[in-house]
Amino acid sequence: MKWLRSILELSLAIALVQACNRDGGPLTPSAARVRADVIDDAAPSAGTWNAVASMPTARFGLAAATGKHGIIYALGGSTGLAGPIVPTVEAYDQKTGTWSAVAPMPTPRRYLMAATDRNGRIYAIGGALAGVFRSVVERYDPTTDAWDAVSPLLVARCCGAATTGLDGRIYVIGGFANGNIQLSNVDAYDPESDTWSSLAPLPAPRAGKLAAVTAPDGRIYAIGGINGVITGATVDVYDPCSDAWTAVASMPTPRRFLDAVLGRGGIVYALGGTVGSVGFPGTQELTTVEAYDPSVDTWTTVAGLSTPRGALAAAVGRAGTVFAIGGFDGTSVLSSVEMFTPDHLDLEGEDSDDGDAPAARCQDS
Repeated sequence: MKWLRSILELSLAIALVQACNRDGGPLTPSAARVRADVIDDAAPSAGTWNAVASMPTARFGLAAATGKHGIIYALGGSTGLAGPIVPTVEAYDQKTGTWSAVAPMPTPRRYLMAATDRNGRIYAIGGALAGVFRSVVERYDPTTDAWDAVSPLLVARCCGAATTGLDGRIYVIGGFANGNIQLSNVDAYDPESDTWSSLAPLPAPRAGKLAAVTAPDGRIYAIGGINGVITGATVDVYDPCSDAWTAVASMPTPRRFLDAVLGRGGIVYALGGTVGSVGFPGTQELTTVEAYDPSVDTWTTVAGLSTPRGALAAAVGRAGTVFAIGGFDGTSVLSSVEMFTPDHLDLEGEDSDDGDAPAARCQDS
């Protein structure tokens, strides 16, 4: 059987060489194993939406991120179409099912972006205030209930997307620059050095609050938004190892001002959004929820939201539950929150304190 062992060893060596070997790159043999572990479970499952406790403050154009111990933070937004824009930050404890106010952002903003670093700190990124798009980035530390400013964006923007990569960097994708210029810019923030760097741009400019999600294999998906005056269903995927973008299957439903999360089994859920005229609100706010399986490059429609929601925020919860938070239903600004529970989900058997925080930093292959 020595010949069989030799073949296996050679195959493993080839796989290791093909893995990303850039310093700090997100894809490694361990990352590949993570992907292999979830393939068997990576199929969109049926499930149900149920109302949970409403936010104390109704808001749209807010952002959300999940921190340590599964705490979901809802940041900023606007309480009415004409304002005011608020610095409000409220935290939802999934174990108690209750919301509480925490320290507000120093800078009120709507259409901002948010992400969580590996230490569980929450970043409020860019956004709009008084008709001006901002470059400010502020960081919240839950252990001290305090905010501090970090290095600003390279380009002031709103209405883009943000996600934390497996390398621990925060990726900010697309959006509007001042003058309503649609951006293809992609920038990455390193929390350890407090610096930004520019990466390969999107294949085409995208704005209108597109969504972004990091998959278990380290690739980053940019979903929906607008290009020009067209509301898109486009999904592009970024490989941090090659610093390159490729197109994958488009969503069945074009939309902007949506949000998306990574759920159980590596499934990407795209929630709500709006269609119609370029601005917000559109002509129709959506209840649509579609699930993408990267292993087969296929989208599936799953149970829709109970309430139409444009400019909502979404967050991932315990063991793969999905939260749709606030937004605008076409008539009213919402404080309501609903949670999607995939079938066969054991909330008591699985829990994570890491929330949206990235996996351990990848090493050279």
